[in-house]
Amino acid sequence: MPKRIRMSLRLSKTDFDFPHEVISAERQYLEEIASCALDAYKGTIDYEGENLEQTIEEVQRVYEGFYGPFMTEASFIYREHEMVYAGLLTCLYRGEPTITYTFTRKSRQRLGYATQLIGLACQRLYELGYHSLFLYVTLENRDALRLYESLGFQEVPITTLSEINID
Repeated sequence: MPKRIRMSLRLSKTDFDFPHEVISAERQYLEEIASCALDAYKGTIDYEGENLEQTIEEVQRVYEGFYGPFMTEASFIYREHEMVYAGLLTCLYRGEPTITYTFTRKSRQRLGYATQLIGLACQRLYELGYHSLFLYVTLENRDALRLYESLGFQEVPITTLSEINID
C-alpha cells in the first residue's frame, strides 16, 4: 500500500494575477472535473482502476462534504472550450483547509497549471483569514511531491486525535 504523508504551507499575502480561464469549481462542472481527474490519475501510483462513473461518484462525495465542507471559494478549474484542463478542490478537513484533489489532463501537464491553481487557493484562503494550507500526498508520486516542496510545503506530523492510535 502506498504511503501518504501530510504536508503544510504557511500562507502569506500575495498579489498574483491569474488567467481569465481560471474559474470557481462550481458543482455544475462536476462531470467535466471528473473526466479531467480520471485522465490525470490514470496510470499513476494514485490510480486505483476507477472508471468515469466511479470518478464522478468520488467528485460528488467531495461536493457533498465527505472530506469536510467543500470550499468553493478556494476550489478552481481551468476551463477552455467547454472542457476542464486542470483543477484543484479544497475542503475544510477537520477544520483545516486541505487540498483534496489537484489534477491536470496529461496533455497539459508540466505547464504550470497546478502551481497557478495552488497559488490562487493560497491567496484566497489568506484573504479569508486562514494561516495554513494542508494536503496529503503519496510518497511514491515523485512529481507531485517535488511540486509541493518547490512551493514551500513541508511534511508535518499527523497530530489530530482521531489520527493517533492510543493503546
